[in-house]
Amino acid sequence: MAYESARDLPSYLELERQLKVVRFLGRSNRKLAGAIRLQLREFGDTVDAFYDLFGGKHWIFHDQLPLEPVRTIVANAGEDVDGAERKLIELYHDAESLPFMILPLRKLPAMRRRLTLVERARQDYFAGRYYATVQVLLSVMDGFVNEFESVRRGLHARAPGELQAWDSVVGHHRGLQHAHKTFTKGRTATLEEPVYELYRNGIVHGSILNYDNLTVATKAWNRLFAVADWAAARLKEQEHQSKEPATLSSVGRQLKELTSTALRQAEINRVNEKWNPCRHLPGSETFNVHPAHTQTRELLNCWMRRNYGSLSDLLTHDLHIRHGKAARSEVRRAYDPFRLSAFEILSIRHDTAAACTVTATLDHGSSATAEVELRWVREDDQSYPMPEPWPGKWRLVTWDPRCYLGRITPPRPGTAPH
Repeated sequence: MAYESARDLPSYLELERQLKVVRFLGRSNRKLAGAIRLQLREFGDTVDAFYDLFGGKHWIFHDQLPLEPVRTIVANAGEDVDGAERKLIELYHDAESLPFMILPLRKLPAMRRRLTLVERARQDYFAGRYYATVQVLLSVMDGFVNEFESVRRGLHARAPGELQAWDSVVGHHRGLQHAHKTFTKGRTATLEEPVYELYRNGIVHGSILNYDNLTVATKAWNRLFAVADWAAARLKEQEHQSKEPATLSSVGRQLKELTSTALRQAEINRVNEKWNPCRHLPGSETFNVHPAHTQTRELLNCWMRRNYGSLSDLLTHDLHIRHGKAARSEVRRAYDPFRLSAFEILSIRHDTAAACTVTATLDHGSSATAEVELRWVREDDQSYPMPEPWPGKWRLVTWDPRCYLGRITPPRPGTAPH
């Protein structure tokens, strides 16, 4: 059953209940509880207003949407829904923000296997190849859903009722289930007029021809993140069903953990809000001493020496969480076909407090030279972005070279490596 309002989510109702008993936990927590209650109310209002405005266009509110910008878009929309939609699309069509939306996909094993395709779709998206973005993301969604559950059926074969998302904003009555009706809508006659909906069946089967536009491509990203939230909700529901009933002491512990997390996240948000994006170029005082320059130089030198053990230590924690002791073998398998003979670091774009992009030229010999973008994130040991002064280390998150080497291909077995 879909939720009529974000206020109907079980976690929303549970948090409201916990806040009501905060008077039993000491006077010092009451002020913070009031602030949390205000944030909770603003969250519910924003989600519901989002669906009131965009539900008819089949946009879905998912966990990776930044709340404050969405709140601003909704508040200023007035009667101009199309103008608000363009501003919503801008949140995705931003070279700095989309990678952060993609990062949490790594937490789902069946999605993690498809991240190379997701990265290719990202490159196509910003290159204006919207038709390719749509096709690739549709295949990723179908394959992910088919693998995620023991019921082997892709997203296109699911009825709307199968996409109920327990305790998730995508489970809103105007969310994923509602949008899925157009996703699977059949069409036999060929349509050459432009479309602005994600009509999966018509696009994949070739009856809808004119879908190569920014709106449909962005809706493909929107649907991908919503499907990931649906999967996470299914896992959360299973975990919830196995939990013991809450007690007053457990509520106290949960509220203490919540307030601690809320305070830390508020501080991190303040750091991010105050951050001024900057660019570091060769010859500047900050270029060679920037931590991303140091890490990139070390990584590329390890690659040249084929020291894949040390190279793996510079890659995202998620790689090590996923592969464990086999991480170094996985890195060797990915990097060894692309022998590196020389490199040059061209620039560092430090866009947010915990993320930056290094542009470099990689020489693989035999005229195989590529200008690449290496995405570094300062992350904790759970792979979450963490700016200073919190504990963290700069690590390469888009670590598989196939994601950024573009047209360079490894040699066939039995031939000399590039």
